[in-house]
Amino acid sequence: MKRLAALSAISILGSPALALAEEHSAGYRGIGMLYYIFMAAILIYGVNDAFGKKAMYVFAPIIIVAFYFLLPDN
Repeated sequence: MKRLAALSAISILGSPALALAEEHSAGYRGIGMLYYIFMAAILIYGVNDAFGKKAMYVFAPIIIVAFYFLLPDN
């Protein structure tokens, strides 16, 4: 029983060290895209609420393209 407890403690406490020691090559583009889509939706809704549907049809593509260019590189 003591060996099982020791083994589980080592595996639980040792796994963050293994995760932090591993290098990753992933970028922040995916989470950035989710964040910018959420912000763009709020801004497009605000344009629709403040200026109407016609202004929203004009500014929605501009907002989306602007946020696309703000995404970080991979």
